[in-house]
Amino acid sequence: MANPGHFAAKKLDTTLSARALYGAELRHYRERKGLTLAELAARLHIDMSFLARIEQGERRLPDELAGPLDRLLDTGGFFERNLEAARSAPRPASRTPLAEWERLAVAIHEWDAALIPGLLQTDAYALAAADAYRHVLSDRVQRHRWEARLSRTPVLLDAHGPRYAAVLGETALRRPLGGPAAMAVQLDHLAALVRSERVTLNVLPFAATPHPTAMDGALRVMRFADESPAVHFTSHHTGAHGTEPGTTALAHLAYDLLLAAALPPDSSLGAIETAANAYRAEAAGEQATDASATAEERLSRRAGKRAGVVRTVW
Repeated sequence: MANPGHFAAKKLDTTLSARALYGAELRHYRERKGLTLAELAARLHIDMSFLARIEQGERRLPDELAGPLDRLLDTGGFFERNLEAARSAPRPASRTPLAEWERLAVAIHEWDAALIPGLLQTDAYALAAADAYRHVLSDRVQRHRWEARLSRTPVLLDAHGPRYAAVLGETALRRPLGGPAAMAVQLDHLAALVRSERVTLNVLPFAATPHPTAMDGALRVMRFADESPAVHFTSHHTGAHGTEPGTTALAHLAYDLLLAAALPPDSSLGAIETAANAYRAEAAGEQATDASATAEERLSRRAGKRAGVVRTVW
């Protein structure tokens, strides 16, 4: 029986995870009973969209629904017998994409040693970050990364989106990706997000006590309302993720140590705004210089910028 609305049935690969198997069995018993999603959801007194996501293998079935489902669908006690499997998270390879993880998360904690994290990036900064990989990645891959980042940004603007906090390495503020004008806009964007109380940011200064995680790469810890936490690691141009308890516990510890060594929120906001003002002044100076420079001098200066010289901005 077809499902009403936009919750079209999708074929689940039950070999991928216990949750996929659980969702497939739920659909089997529901359709055998001749019920639509809406009808079953009404009898369970839950939202149809929530039931649909359980059936699609995207959500864990709450323990308290196992018994009622067994009785309503005459399953012979299948759901109660398999509660342990229902609680398990899918294998990392079978989980929803990173963008879907972000959408489902109730809290995201992030660390990046060298870049502004993707969810916080402006378009110009994201394009400059993608361009930094032009020597090792094809144009198609660079464009794909940039477009993927753009599609994920609205999650922080959603009033019901996850609570977001990040620790930024001082390098992320000092590295002028896209030039001083683009950096001023990027850092103004960070300051606006902090002042709107949508995000919490802490800056880890160069002078902070070194920590192995602070040397390189990025770390993201995502918490969910009804499933295991997930961790995503990035180093250079590679990434990995996991949901194993040992992995997530180590990631939490690393983030907590970084946060403890970082500047408090008010001082961090001051550092971000100071850097933005310095970039703005630098951009104004470059604009004035460009206005009086010859064409040859302008080309020479732009070539120097493309070489990737890192400048101090405060």
